[in-house]
Amino acid sequence: MDSMQIIVTISGVALIGLTLWFFFGKRSEPSLKDADELYSCPMHPWITSNDPTTDCSICGMKLVRNINEHK
Repeated sequence: MDSMQIIVTISGVALIGLTLWFFFGKRSEPSLKDADELYSCPMHPWITSNDPTTDCSICGMKLVRNINEHK
């Protein structure tokens, strides 16, 4: 392998690693005792908000109230 192939391979592995970390890295879970209701995206359930007028930051869908939320 020449040096350009090594650089491209390392860059690709780093890009894949950063993408996985961005989507699946540690997220702080919102506290249910602080919120009356929690809303999430139907397609991306990890996108949540306490504001029912918020849209999903990935697909733009309206967030819906969680049905499995404990009160």
